[in-house]
Parts: sequence; structure tokens; C-alpha cells
Amino acid sequence: MKRPSLLPLLLSMALSSALLTACGGGDAGLPKNVAPVANAGTGQTVDAGTLVKLNGSYTDANQDLVSYTWTLTKPAGSMASLLNPKVATPDFIADIAGTYTATLTVNDGELNSTPASVSFTAQVPVAAFVALWDGDTCATSRRIYVADGHLVYTQQGSTTCADTNSASLYESTPARLLCKSGGIATLPCSESANQALMTSIQADIVHFLRNEPTVDHSIKQVYTYGP
Repeated sequence: MKRPSLLPLLLSMALSSALLTACGGGDAGLPKNVAPVANAGTGQTVDAGTLVKLNGSYTDANQDLVSYTWTLTKPAGSMASLLNPKVATPDFIADIAGTYTATLTVNDGELNSTPASVSFTAQVPVAAFVALWDGDTCATSRRIYVADGHLVYTQQGSTTCADTNSASLYESTPARLLCKSGGIATLPCSESANQALMTSIQADIVHFLRNEPTVDHSIKQVYTYGP
């Protein structure tokens, strides 16, 4: 019995493969997955104590949906944390003065983007400290100094009201009073380390006012009222 030839079958298979390729069929026509590109938004300068909202976005050549992952680098001593770090627009409170860097990575289900970062600078809210003296008609002199970029030392005095003479030390905002001396009410430092810190800042302010090199802290005078 004569065996059937395989040549027609092979020719048919080759033709089908050629037609699939020509029409875009087969694996050769599938687009290659490309990693998405993350955009962490634009940085800004804010007052310490401010709620900062991030604004992440992305582009994807394959128009894939992505997941978001944010991380936050913060200044020493900050207790800031991201609320909902898995969404496009999480937020955090810049609780102390300094630099905060938020980093965004997006994932399309297969590939991670290159991380994208944005930085925010939190500054001492000088106007908020000046407002602490609203309604005080007794003080004849007021000073505000910033030590090391985030510690705030305030001082007020009066030639007529002895109870007005006082000094206070804060961490970045009026809400974080570390200790106070003088005045009607005295708040002792909660820790001996805070008392030592206040004393060393006072000593360096004296050096600063004499145009001498400071010893332990960088000092900047940011507000002056009266003699």
C-alpha cells in the first residue's frame, strides 16, 4: 500500500505560519513589556508643623495599571510618617524643621520603575513665634534665635514688669516647648539633657552677639524687637 505523502501537510503548515506572521498573529507580534516611569511631583518649602501632600504620577508605554510604593527620609528627631504610602497622594506632617525626601516606585505587575524622589524643606515658622506675644504690652525687648536650623530660643524682657523677663526653648514649633525659665510661670526642663541644651545655646548666643565663633551650635537671629 502506498503511503500518503507528507509534503502537502508540511506546505500547509508553512503557509499558515506565514499568514499568521503577516497578519500580526503569533508571539512575534506581542508588544514587549516596558518598565513604567515614576514622577514624584515638585518639592517646596513649608513651615514646620505643616501637613504636606505628595502628588505622585506615572507614565507607562504599555498603558498598564500600576501600584504605588512611597518611602520617606526625614530629619533626625522627626516622628513624621506617611499616611497611606501605597496611594498616589499620601501625606505627612513635617513636624520639625529640616529636609524631608519622599521616594516613589511604581510597579506594573512585572517591572519596577526607577525610583523618583522629591524633597521638601521645613523651616521654623517665625511668624507663629512672634504671635505668642500678641496682647503682651509689657515687654520692651524681644528676640528669637534659631540654633542648628531647628531649635528655637525666644527671649523677652521689660524694664517695668519683672515677671515679663523670660526665656524659652522649643523644638521647631510653638507646640513643642522644651523648657522655660523666668516669667510668671516656669516650666522646668522635662529632662536634664534639655536643660544642658538650653544652657549651651544661651552660651553660644552670647558668642554670636559678640561676633565670636560659637562653640556647640550654629546661631541665627531671626527676629528683633526693642533695644
